[in-house]
Amino acid sequence: MNHNIRIAILIVIATVFWLASGVLSTQSKDHIQSESVALTKVQVEEFSVRRFMPEIRLRSFTAPFRVVDLKAEISGSVVAVPGRRGSLVEAGQVVCALDKDDTQQQLNQSRAQLQQAEIAFAGAQQLKTAGFQSELAIAEAKAKLEATKLAFKRSEINAQNIKIKAPFTAIVERRPVEVGDFLAVGQLCARLVELSPLKIIAQVSEADVVKLKLGDRAVATFEGRQPVEANLTYIAHEANAMTRNYLVEAKTENTDLALRAGISATLSLNLPAIEAHLIPSSLILLDADGDTVVRAVDKDNVVFQLKVKAVGEDKNGIWVQGLPNTVNLITVGQNYVSQGQQIEIYFSADL
Repeated sequence: MNHNIRIAILIVIATVFWLASGVLSTQSKDHIQSESVALTKVQVEEFSVRRFMPEIRLRSFTAPFRVVDLKAEISGSVVAVPGRRGSLVEAGQVVCALDKDDTQQQLNQSRAQLQQAEIAFAGAQQLKTAGFQSELAIAEAKAKLEATKLAFKRSEINAQNIKIKAPFTAIVERRPVEVGDFLAVGQLCARLVELSPLKIIAQVSEADVVKLKLGDRAVATFEGRQPVEANLTYIAHEANAMTRNYLVEAKTENTDLALRAGISATLSLNLPAIEAHLIPSSLILLDADGDTVVRAVDKDNVVFQLKVKAVGEDKNGIWVQGLPNTVNLITVGQNYVSQGQQIEIYFSADL
């Protein structure tokens, strides 16, 4: 074989070996680099759906169950004021008493006139039987009898009205008169406020008012006081023109009168139970559209996002809807991974 041909063959063989060694070297480097890229490791925890009772919390205040202004129905001088301002009066107890002399005389006169009319009517009927009395005379006697009955009834009512009494058990909030004052018809004797039971008044949004019904149980919480139970007694059918909220009222017992009217409170109303997940509030993130989301992992340890809706709060976290019945959520490291990323996981229970 020619010397030049042998040299050419050797050069070709050497070139092939050189090229092959370069390819192998590159593949080896790529393999080493791929092995050197470590997966992001995050902590996950399994969450399951649970039964949750949503709650509406409303700013509220207490108010008297009833308020009444006791006013004079007859005129007269005040002779007694047993109902002291700030005192508790029972139903039927006298709050203000008026002079009774003239009233009693009027009652006696009306009684005498009634007796006279009764005798006159009886006599007229006897004369009619004997044929000595006309129908007109009988009718006139009867009309006079009915008129005197009405006058006597009015006198009785006036005699009762000299004692202005409490219509129900209440607190005397105002009593602007004293003994010796003269009360004209319609003038105020006292204002009474009933504080047992007690009203709790609040405003509820149009989104929440449809969730309420009369009789719903509620809890009123006061600063520095023990919570009290209440029942919903009124739901307005017309919204406030300014706030577009609806008036609601609840009733609570206040037998010891420990609560006064006008105290600020938080009224909590329980709604029907729903299914939701209780998760730490730190898991809630915002996506590019401003929606609240959480990050989870699938069976292949790939990150994916789920939109959630908050439906309540708890001392242990936040209640949300929008998750599968059972889901693995990223609890540590969720800010360092993105949707579709392959990751390495470990469970908090394994720590």
